[in-house]
Amino acid sequence: MSEVRSAPRSGAWVRLAVFGVVLVALWTAARLLGVEAYISPERIGTTIRDARDVPFAAAIFVVAYIAVTTIGLPALPLTLAGGAIFGVGAGIALTWLGATLGATGAFLLARALGGDALRRLLGARAGTLDRLLGDGAFLTILRLRLIPVVPFNALNFGAGLAGVRATHYVAATAIGILPGTSVYIYFADALLAGADGARQTAFIRVSIAGALLLALSYLPALAKRARWISVVLLSLATAAVSRVLPAQSPIAAASAPAVDHTAWNAMLGAYVTDGMVDYDAFQRDPRFATYLAQLGRVQAALLLRHEQLAYWINVYNAYTIQLLNSRKQRTSIRNINKVLGVTLKSPWAEPIVKADQRTLTLDDVEHEIIRKQFKDPRIHVALVCAAMGCPPLRSEAFTAERVDAQLDDQARRFLAQRAKNRVDVKSGTVYGSPIFTWYRDDFGGTLEGVGAFWAKYLPSGPEQALVRSGKFTWVDTDYDWRINVRRD
Repeated sequence: MSEVRSAPRSGAWVRLAVFGVVLVALWTAARLLGVEAYISPERIGTTIRDARDVPFAAAIFVVAYIAVTTIGLPALPLTLAGGAIFGVGAGIALTWLGATLGATGAFLLARALGGDALRRLLGARAGTLDRLLGDGAFLTILRLRLIPVVPFNALNFGAGLAGVRATHYVAATAIGILPGTSVYIYFADALLAGADGARQTAFIRVSIAGALLLALSYLPALAKRARWISVVLLSLATAAVSRVLPAQSPIAAASAPAVDHTAWNAMLGAYVTDGMVDYDAFQRDPRFATYLAQLGRVQAALLLRHEQLAYWINVYNAYTIQLLNSRKQRTSIRNINKVLGVTLKSPWAEPIVKADQRTLTLDDVEHEIIRKQFKDPRIHVALVCAAMGCPPLRSEAFTAERVDAQLDDQARRFLAQRAKNRVDVKSGTVYGSPIFTWYRDDFGGTLEGVGAFWAKYLPSGPEQALVRSGKFTWVDTDYDWRINVRRD
């Protein structure tokens, strides 16, 4: 019978509570020390005048910005103060530094105190969060920074709770806040120029700054009507930081060309029938070698998230066929590198894959890239290890436009293979492929999680009700390692 785990959930509530208490304590301390008062709109002018005479004002400003942002206090008054105190050039640099470090502090605080807890509370549903903000979160956060539809502090804490990779978050934040920071600093400096007497020049500058601020405020609405706006903004950001970023920046991903899987799609349609594969036909077809060479030239980091997922699934399945053909193996993939019944080296550890401009193994592709980056349990019904016990190989290529629908269809097809997966309602027993127990962690770590996954793809009825309830006995079906060779 599947096991129910309740202790981790109660612990998760405790960790989230601690996170909340820490935030409240920091906010209270800020109020008691008068920090909030000094950055309020009423006091900001006096603060600016006093700050000009303070030694090490730049360092103090950056530290104050970090502290304010880390605990989630409003930082816009400090942003304007940076322009008024230090001018445009230094103001942009110091504010950008303080905002980036402060946002990183808030992110790390949320992740340390609440990230694990949120995932435990979400359970199997954390996979949805991962798909939204997984390793592909760089572009997502960059767009949210450039087109601020989510409040600055909310995104800081939200990304930490969601478990976004720190390097992606920091890089996207550092790049994404630069345009907005520059406009606000320019605006503040222009206002100061007017206050100091240069009224004619200041009027022109304030008008320019006002127009820029107005444009920033309309970006969310414009982005909904014209998807190209994000591409334009990404290009501008790339130009702005081209001196400090490497030439091959991930920012280019929004405009990178999609991988052409046309030839692979045609070959799958011709040489795969009901999941059974004509390996010899792939070996004879010159398009196969050309397609593999094309996969090797792709820079995966320049692809959008769905393009990457489709690309890596196709890489895995194509190079599994190539492995068998290169070793002339037609009995079992586990016979590769086997001598006198002893496997000297796992076939999945062979450095045969040429993809993403590097050499990889099938294990690298599955475990280090697809599972880690995408955290989508459906990939286990899409990766085909050339065995009869595997899910069926599709007669079409995975594509970015259809990868979600294709993965859902794969799950239904695999669960419909009764020799591998079936539900006996009368005995309360689920007979399932060992894939679901080998990779149980990817389904939430429990048999309940596996059952919840099955329930999404089984038709309505008693079988679906049983797996959804989690109250069943699980039995692994036999895994057939014979190669899935098509016999014409």
